[in-house]
Amino acid sequence: MSTDEERETRSTRAVPMEVLVLGFCRTGTASMRAALAELGYGNTHHIGRVMANPREVDAWNAAIDAKFHKKGTPYGREEWDGLLGDFRAVADVPGILFAAELIQAYPRAKVILTTRDPDRWWTSFRDTLLVMLDLNQTRLARWLDPHGLGKFVPFARRTLEIHLGPLDSISEGDAKRRYLEYYREIRAFVPKERMLEHEMGEGWGRLCAFLGKDVPRVPFPHKNDSTMILDGSHRQIRRIYKRAAVRILAPIVLLTAVGLAIYARGV
Repeated sequence: MSTDEERETRSTRAVPMEVLVLGFCRTGTASMRAALAELGYGNTHHIGRVMANPREVDAWNAAIDAKFHKKGTPYGREEWDGLLGDFRAVADVPGILFAAELIQAYPRAKVILTTRDPDRWWTSFRDTLLVMLDLNQTRLARWLDPHGLGKFVPFARRTLEIHLGPLDSISEGDAKRRYLEYYREIRAFVPKERMLEHEMGEGWGRLCAFLGKDVPRVPFPHKNDSTMILDGSHRQIRRIYKRAAVRILAPIVLLTAVGLAIYARGV
């Protein structure tokens, strides 16, 4: 048995790690996640998982601090299995911040690099993620939901700023330059035979050949366009406002009812 096979045999993972999707945000990663699900890989870990499970934020922040700020012990196979042990695939942030570490930890996982024209990527990124993560736009909702959105938004901004720099002052030129730098770095350390570059709109063919899967009889998924992202963000904020209104109004209604009852007795 090879060393790599021994490591996977000793692993406490629930399922093997099979695919690492290392494309940057807004390069079709949501569509790729849906495609992988169609091909039998189940749910893929991505930023939405962290949003739905804010307790993950602390663990990912610890990994970020260790790698980028030399605070604490860098994550190894055991820590990655603790975070990602239920997933056969990983995509998007925060996972792509640890591309080299995940490639080393899971040597038999195949790498998919989703790509997109830099101009189109910037337009999509600017009109979706920069809007969603605007601190002024989300201020009230974050205050009303401190353990949910209040924890997630600063974390999501942090994951993007590691590659792109401060989001509040980012320029189109700097963003596209850093975006292209990220892709050059990935191409430099991933062996060509282990990686597939998949461009938005490409379809099933080369992907299925790379993964050794039959081509499904359904169209390649198209998920998470700009309208879907913003609508989802607005719905979440509305739910926060609705819950807050219920919490605030319930005591008022109760006190009003008690007051009216006392008044009626007095009359």
